[in-house]
Amino acid sequence: MTKSKTIGFSYKVENITLQATDDTLRTTDSFITRELIDQINEKLKDRNFKVDESSLRPKYLNDQFYIDGFAVEIQESKTVGFLSGR
Repeated sequence: MTKSKTIGFSYKVENITLQATDDTLRTTDSFITRELIDQINEKLKDRNFKVDESSLRPKYLNDQFYIDGFAVEIQESKTVGFLSGR
């Protein structure tokens, strides 16, 4: 198991807010989770991090939707070469 650096994040999802459906229910418009993860990854790419999808948690603050979670450092792929003799 490799050790990797981790950072926390909170991502404000623009234009996704809770809206009253009736007196007991508030909902958001529909959205595609994969697109949100891709947007977060794009913002974290310059810092060499990517979203740990298992850590994602939704949060609402004053009816505004946020996604909180952790991102892990992108590890360089280590290639293994094989030599064969003839």
